[in-house]
Amino acid sequence: MQQTMSANQETSWPEVRDFVKEKSYLYNGYVMPKVIAPRYLKDIADFKVRPDDVYLLTYPKSGTTWAQNIICLILETRGRKADEHLSDKVQYLEFPEGHGSIPRDVARGMYEVASTKPSPRVLKSHLRVQFLPTELHTKKPKIVYVARNPKDSAVSFFNFCSFSYNCPPYRVWSDFFLDFCKGTSPRGSWFDSVLPWWKKRHEPNVLFLKYEDMQKDLRGSVLKIANFLEYKLSDDQVDNIVAKSTFKAMKTDPMVNPDSCNPSYQDGVKQNKSFMRKGKVGDWKNYFTVAQNEQFDDLYERMTHGTGLVFDYFL
Repeated sequence: MQQTMSANQETSWPEVRDFVKEKSYLYNGYVMPKVIAPRYLKDIADFKVRPDDVYLLTYPKSGTTWAQNIICLILETRGRKADEHLSDKVQYLEFPEGHGSIPRDVARGMYEVASTKPSPRVLKSHLRVQFLPTELHTKKPKIVYVARNPKDSAVSFFNFCSFSYNCPPYRVWSDFFLDFCKGTSPRGSWFDSVLPWWKKRHEPNVLFLKYEDMQKDLRGSVLKIANFLEYKLSDDQVDNIVAKSTFKAMKTDPMVNPDSCNPSYQDGVKQNKSFMRKGKVGDWKNYFTVAQNEQFDDLYERMTHGTGLVFDYFL
């Protein structure tokens, strides 16, 4: 199997499917959605980081909204504003203002909106480490990285592509699987996102979480995040956060579920689909063929050899 792309290795557009090109552009070797303007990516490198910021970083479809909800609920125990939709409580750095409803050539990037927000800010991004604000390395804010096993991440992302019109309209799982393995699906290689933060997991300002561990022990995960953020919670506060952070509670809460606020999701909603699809571990087995599973296991072994990074694929 072809190795994944790295950030310093360009790939020619002929290697990218035509329908992917229609929704994307190439940025330093990575396939970026057109909804994200190139100027945003250039500006974000110079974004001013504050030491009391909290950054939530993930590969797409890896539990971002889940962790975002938990972090916000923790901060709200000290009076942080709570009467906004979850999608508005956290600035998605590389996304345009208005959830993509404003034309890209005039919309401010959410990093620009974030620059006006009071501290402590919660900011999220799916960008590779090399595209993130350079001051992350000197200001050392709190960084929560959530990783999900790549098989479930791939399946969830494949389904998301038929939900949001900002994504290439993959119709066939085998096409997405091949692109995911090559690193030519939207946002590029899963390995290039996850492995740099796995290597940084022992740094004091980095908390590396696995989606599967959050599934196995939600309460313990809430406490781990709260301790990392230096928030001491009462038992009642923890119980409240856990209750509001189950998949069922979040999916049925219109102030949490992104379905209710993002115009790019409305066609999917009309088809009775949801941004919050299943939230399960192991759904990949309903998509991967035996041959695909063996192929991906071989790729995973080669790409992660010696790192010690392992995941649960069933619970």
